[in-house]
Amino acid sequence: MRPRTSLALLFALLALMIGVQCGQIFTVPEELIGVWETKDPNYSDRPFEIKENTVIFEQGLGYLDFDVYPIVGVKKTESEGQTLYIIYYTIPSGRKFEFSFYYSAANGGEIRFKNQPEMLWTKKQT
Repeated sequence: MRPRTSLALLFALLALMIGVQCGQIFTVPEELIGVWETKDPNYSDRPFEIKENTVIFEQGLGYLDFDVYPIVGVKKTESEGQTLYIIYYTIPSGRKFEFSFYYSAANGGEIRFKNQPEMLWTKKQT
């Protein structure tokens, strides 16, 4: 193996190990992938979709009114019997944002935002 190849492989392995140790995941878990909707009348026209590499937020203003952002990381933590996910995404200016929510596998999947735990989001059945 050439020195450059060995060095690149070493850095990739190191990054993977650091990510695993701090709870960072670099792929979106299958249970999160899909369209999520709520029956709350204030947000029922604003579903969001999580894909393998992007998160899409609909704005509720009509057809084709949505924002698509690349996912740059996912963190999963367990606390008091709850699973907290933080999806890190970037906007076009390069600023990094967090999308935090609690996930439960109940009823085919449920999400509750960290800042709005009373609002229930369920995965749209296809």
